[in-house]
Amino acid sequence: MFGSSQDQEANLPLDDILYPMQIRIRTICVFGGARMGNDPRHAEAAAALGHAIGSAGIRLVYGGGSEGLMGTNATAAATRGSEVIAIAPHFLVERMTIPHRIAQTIAVPDMHMRKRLMFDYADAFVALPGGIGTIEELAEVMTWRKLGRHQKPIVIANFFGFWSPWLDLLNHLEDAGFLCGQILKACLVAESSEAILPMLQRGICFAQKWASQPAHYPPADPSNAVTLVEQDHLTVAVGSENHATFECIMDIGL
Repeated sequence: MFGSSQDQEANLPLDDILYPMQIRIRTICVFGGARMGNDPRHAEAAAALGHAIGSAGIRLVYGGGSEGLMGTNATAAATRGSEVIAIAPHFLVERMTIPHRIAQTIAVPDMHMRKRLMFDYADAFVALPGGIGTIEELAEVMTWRKLGRHQKPIVIANFFGFWSPWLDLLNHLEDAGFLCGQILKACLVAESSEAILPMLQRGICFAQKWASQPAHYPPADPSNAVTLVEQDHLTVAVGSENHATFECIMDIGL
């Protein structure tokens, strides 16, 4: 059984229900397909979510690129005033169209660092419809939560039943004894773009005020883990991850 905003709200004191914005989400990480898919309603829902994120003054971090649902969401957020951060590995930066005019672009060495920085920036996660890459990103943040690495809210945007087969699979894994119900309840399921931000806000209030913090928590701000060095019109982020030196090129849109 998956969680819902009502499940969490039922356990909150009255003040937290009446004033859910006391602990605010500052940055949302959105996973989504690099293609539009066959159902045009998915693109409309992705754009509506982007508009809501921008109108709420929330920063958006995503996997970079102008194409597909993730590009639609990022463009919509930027048009409503959201700060947009696009994070992509070097080999993808060379292949895809990067929205330099609307986003600060961070180019990283590999997919692992891409996901780590997206995680470090984010206060919460949303999974739009997408392909195998979106599934992998969603599964990883679910796994990290299961292992106690974070308490950040996760919303599965089940627009028009897109994620229903995935949810059925997770329930099957639980029935088979390979997945605990706790992680399923931690994943909120939204049927519309309008439901996502209120659901995330209630989720983060619940997580920060009532869940115990893990013993080892990754840095919330990537600037804590890197040193920024100005080079011409680029900012080079140099640091270490698991004792391996990395270098990221940040296109600041100049």
